[in-house]
Amino acid sequence: MRDLQRIYINKPIFVLGLARSGTSLIAGALELCGAWLGRTVTGSVEENPKGFFENVMLRDNINKRILLNLGCDPLGVQRLPALFNLPEIPNLSETIKHIISAEGYQENKRWLFKDAKLSLLWPIYKTAFPNAQWIIVRRNEEDIINSCLRTVFMVQHSKDPIFWKKWVNEYLFRLDKLKKSEIWYREIWPHNLVRGDISSLRQIVYDLELSWNKFEVANFINPHYWHA
Repeated sequence: MRDLQRIYINKPIFVLGLARSGTSLIAGALELCGAWLGRTVTGSVEENPKGFFENVMLRDNINKRILLNLGCDPLGVQRLPALFNLPEIPNLSETIKHIISAEGYQENKRWLFKDAKLSLLWPIYKTAFPNAQWIIVRRNEEDIINSCLRTVFMVQHSKDPIFWKKWVNEYLFRLDKLKKSEIWYREIWPHNLVRGDISSLRQIVYDLELSWNKFEVANFINPHYWHA
C-alpha cells in the first residue's frame, strides 16, 4: 500500500487549457469521481457559479509567484513567459507536496491541480513531476474569444477580438508543444459533454484510475452555464 501511495503523490493530474474553455467543468467532474483538489477558489454568480476548482495555495503561491518573478502577468493574459526560457524551480515538487499535505491530502488518493496558467508553465511542472498525467481541455477558438469578451474578469484586459485571437494562438502553441514532449495526456472537448455525450469523460476517468460516478457527473454538467 505504501508503494501505491508514493505513486499517487508523485503522479498528479494536471488539468489545463485556455481560460473559458471548460477546465472548471472537467476538474469539477473529476473531483466527483474521486480526485483530491484541496481548498479551491469559490465560484462567481455570472462566470463560474459552481466554482473554479483551482487550489488556492498552488494557484496564488506557486503559479502566480513564478509568473511575477519572470516579470510576466500573474493572470496569464498580458505579458506571457517565453516557453523555452523557463527556469527550473528547485524543490518545487517537495514544496507542492508540503502544501497539499498541510491541506489534508492523504496519499491513498489521486490529487489534481487545475489552472489555465499551467499551459504557460508546463515545462517547470514536467520537470518537477515527470509522471504526471495531463488533461488538456479544448474548445472552439471563436467560442473562447466570444466568452472572453463577455466575461468581466477577462474583458477588463481588452475589448479587441484581435487581441484575444493572438492570446488564443499563444496558448495553443504552448499546448501543442506540450503534446509533443513525450508526456501522458488526453484531450477532451466539454461541449460534447454538455450535448449529452459523456463517454469521453468516462474513458478519461478510467484512464486516471478514478471511480466513474455517472449520476453525480450528469447532475453536475449543466448546459445552462455553457454559453456557445
